[in-house]
Amino acid sequence: MGPVSSVKLAALRAAVRKREDSISTVLREQGIVTVHDQVVSLVAQRWAKAFHCKVTIHTGLEQTPWADPQQQCDIVGWQVSSAGNTMEWMAEVETDDSIRDIATVSAWKEVVVHGLPLYLFVPRGLKESAQKLAGDASVPVSGIYEYTFVNGQCQVL
Repeated sequence: MGPVSSVKLAALRAAVRKREDSISTVLREQGIVTVHDQVVSLVAQRWAKAFHCKVTIHTGLEQTPWADPQQQCDIVGWQVSSAGNTMEWMAEVETDDSIRDIATVSAWKEVVVHGLPLYLFVPRGLKESAQKLAGDASVPVSGIYEYTFVNGQCQVL
């Protein structure tokens, strides 16, 4: 097999893998290296399908969301219509370091929009800590989910 054939074969295999496991492929994209950005990418993809909506993300890679240049939240779910874009829900992803940072709760207060659900994603084992932080700061949270990594793959629990 010549070099051109092996390149074509490799490209074909990559395309098949991408179709079979698109979420895992996206997580391996160049530049998505932090735990935060991996979780944001995974949650955005899954929730866009689950809620049948468009999402915008705010990561180290994506600093200019299309729907709102002032977006402070990690993930925002939108309903898009000819009448305009309507924000439906928001989500924040925290890491071991950020959940222990005192500025995190202040950031939650800044991003919360009254009447919109705010979801938190925290590392496994930190759900109760996040509940306490949000409760003590009077930040209304609609749900707190934990995530972990198993064999290098992010799983939301």
